[in-house]
Amino acid sequence: MALSLNTNNLCNIVQNSLTDSTAGLNIAIERLTTGFKINHAKDNAAGYSIATKYSSQLTSYTVAQDNTAMGMDLITTATDSLNLITSHLQRMRDLAEQASNGTYSSNSLKAVQAEFNQRMNEIDRLMVNTEYNGVKLFKESGSSFINDVEPLSAKEAENEGYTVITSAEDLQKINDNLGGKYILMSDIDLSGEVWTSIGSLSNPFTGEINGNGFIISNLYLEDNAKDYYGLFGRTEGAKITNLGIENASVSGKMWGGILAGYAYNTEILNCFATGSVSGYSDVGALVGDNIHNSSIDSCYAIADVTGTSYRVGGLVGYNNDNSSIDFSFAQSSVSGNLNVGGFVGENVSSTVSNSFSEGNASGNSQIGAFTGSNDGGTISSSYWNQEKSPSLPGIAHGTNAGATGATTAEIEEQKVENNLPGYNIMLSEEETELTFQVGIYSAEPSKITIDTEFNLRLSALNVSNQNSARKALAKLDNMLAIVSAKQTDYGAAYNRLESALETIGVSIDNITSSRSTLRDADIAEVSSDYIKNQILQQASATLLATANQTPSIALQLL
Repeated sequence: MALSLNTNNLCNIVQNSLTDSTAGLNIAIERLTTGFKINHAKDNAAGYSIATKYSSQLTSYTVAQDNTAMGMDLITTATDSLNLITSHLQRMRDLAEQASNGTYSSNSLKAVQAEFNQRMNEIDRLMVNTEYNGVKLFKESGSSFINDVEPLSAKEAENEGYTVITSAEDLQKINDNLGGKYILMSDIDLSGEVWTSIGSLSNPFTGEINGNGFIISNLYLEDNAKDYYGLFGRTEGAKITNLGIENASVSGKMWGGILAGYAYNTEILNCFATGSVSGYSDVGALVGDNIHNSSIDSCYAIADVTGTSYRVGGLVGYNNDNSSIDFSFAQSSVSGNLNVGGFVGENVSSTVSNSFSEGNASGNSQIGAFTGSNDGGTISSSYWNQEKSPSLPGIAHGTNAGATGATTAEIEEQKVENNLPGYNIMLSEEETELTFQVGIYSAEPSKITIDTEFNLRLSALNVSNQNSARKALAKLDNMLAIVSAKQTDYGAAYNRLESALETIGVSIDNITSSRSTLRDADIAEVSSDYIKNQILQQASATLLATANQTPSIALQLL
């Protein structure tokens, strides 16, 4: 290396070494003070991105852990209240058992009834006030029926001579005994069933069926050549009560309805139908033809109704021969050719009262928002919604047409003031489900849902005499079974939350370990780097002075 006054390469070398050792020392100090070997994206771009994702997941899992723990606390609150309700019901059953004995005077029975009533009131209070952080834990889903149904227990039904129906197969077997007395004991889903209408022209249904407040769903029937079609094809002298049909799809030729195609001298009480129905003529959402002293009371329909010819109605296609419809309503979309009505297609020598239509109707002739045609019939205290069918008359043809046009608000007012149906029906039911976010993603596996629906009807329970006390025993057993089932639901949900909490803990441990492996500094290694770079820095600083003296050697040659 040549001696030079202007350039000192040796000094440059030492300066570079000093810079490198100082940079290494700074990195080592930063890693020792933070505990991380990746502090900036420049340290390890891919590793920094992965570590950041891990950190985000960890904070989310911590929130999910809190969510899950709160969900468990919520369920504990609910189950504790259910335990109290169970204890009250058990004591009420003891009182009913006591009152069933013939050894008590009327005064003694009054005392028993007094305690019984207090416990009923306390159960009602628990039902209303049990909540967690402002969330009600026992929600009544509301009734889908115009009139509330107090279901009979299996034992009560047996005592009254009913044949119990619990399945689609049981329901279809009614065709084997069309004059029987039947009762539903559960909701029935007809999905996938090839349905044969109950009763025909030659063999009508002549018996009785009590829906008991249960629902038949997904009825499907399609045969465009078939007459007398629906859940029931033709009924005669029959009685149908407390039965709901949801999401039906029914089509045929003549005399079709979701509940019944042709009702002759039949009583239909507190029933409803939703879905769609179509045919050639005499088509109604609930009943196709309501004929010869038949009555429909406290019923409604919400459906798409299509008839290619005549007598097409939002509730009934044809109401004829001294038949009646009372306290009912329709919210159907109706289309046809002749005699098309939002409520009844054609009303002849029959009555309609205390009813309303909020649907719409379309066709070619005699189209009414309430009734397409009224011949010799009487319509009273009934309404049709002018907002839904502004271009249509309420009654397109006929006399005695006592249906009044009204706005939606006016109909709502009439429901309350004049006791029209519909004000107590929850067509849009309150949401009864609670969803716990127990994962960190939006997909279903990150959620656990419980249903807080809990209907415990305590009305009309009486132990003031032997007969009523004995009847109360069966009802109380049914209530205890309902509470037990709800306890089971909540218990199963609690187990799921407990499992989710353990899973979250495992995920937190694993992600923490992975992030540590990726980002945490090895203190022993970093300490060695720190000492090494510190020594190099000190050596470079010392030798820099020597290197700076190199040009002075050149001066000695002058």
